[in-house]
Amino acid sequence: MATSAAVEDSEYRWHYNLEATLFSHSHNNAFPSRLGQFLHPTRATLALKDRTRDEEFLWKSRDHRKNRHVKYTPKQDRSRRGKNPLVGIGHMTRLEYWNVSWWVATTFTLGSIIWVVNGFYSFLPFVDTSFGTSISGIGWSAWTGATIFEVGSILGVLEAWNRGETASFGWGIRHALGYENIIQPNGNGVDSIALGSEGKEGNLKDRHKWIWFPSDPKYWHELGFLAAFTQFWAATIFWISGFTALPSIQDSITTRKGVLDGVFWTPQVVGGTGFIISSSLLLLETQRRWYLPNPESLGWQIGIWNFIGAIGFTLCGALGYAAQASTKAAYQSSLSTFWGGWAFLIGSVLQWYESVNSV
Repeated sequence: MATSAAVEDSEYRWHYNLEATLFSHSHNNAFPSRLGQFLHPTRATLALKDRTRDEEFLWKSRDHRKNRHVKYTPKQDRSRRGKNPLVGIGHMTRLEYWNVSWWVATTFTLGSIIWVVNGFYSFLPFVDTSFGTSISGIGWSAWTGATIFEVGSILGVLEAWNRGETASFGWGIRHALGYENIIQPNGNGVDSIALGSEGKEGNLKDRHKWIWFPSDPKYWHELGFLAAFTQFWAATIFWISGFTALPSIQDSITTRKGVLDGVFWTPQVVGGTGFIISSSLLLLETQRRWYLPNPESLGWQIGIWNFIGAIGFTLCGALGYAAQASTKAAYQSSLSTFWGGWAFLIGSVLQWYESVNSV
């Protein structure tokens, strides 16, 4: 009886529209049944209703949110599928201004580069005395990096809200299977073979107005949104430490340890912890079971590098409490920023690659 109830609940939690020729089954996420019933599926199998054809396709929530089912660029009709890694890297030279996932990835890449620069400013004086400590360089790079991360986090929330309502696989597979209709949110069917001026993706992308502040509670059951929402608040809190790192503010609080701990180090610890939670949710979104890593998944690799970066930023703040009293703590705090920034950069570049290559 318990198994049956879980299956029925899983069917209920599937809330995407499907093409008229498809049905979904085998919905699941990485969590045990009780927690799993609260969350929407992160993967499902889509199959043809035509029993004479046995094609089935694996739908993944991350691929859906990241627009990886869009096979061709709008209007230009250029293929987005990288036949090999080198072709995929070449796609990174494209400006996919229409793709919010591209904006998310490139924004975090830029922010991560700034944090790597900040890491050099912070750490080099410890390993080479010829490099003097630059309060100005550290402060302004920290503020710039934190601000860019905040912008990226806002874009991440918008990405989760505007992930599309129709589970799809792009024009290439539809055309190969001879699909004729797609169910739009308003229930109307459209001819998927009659390609308009918008190109091969044309009418196949479900149309909806851009969502700024939705009231639909369904998003609170989606791991992708929960991760983005957590990241937004983490970045917002973390930004406080970027602001208080500005040279004029640092000069006024450096000698006041209680204030320094409260407005500079603590936001790093709290914000970094939020980044850890966010990246953990993104890791779990790509896994079949909560205890089974999925290193073969590109999304999982992005999540693990962001997780490492989040640990580095958290340790920077935690060790910073003792930085004035201990040279070793100051050394490790700066070092944590250095390797944490590099980890975020690796994760962001991989996310950039992901955003411009379809599955």
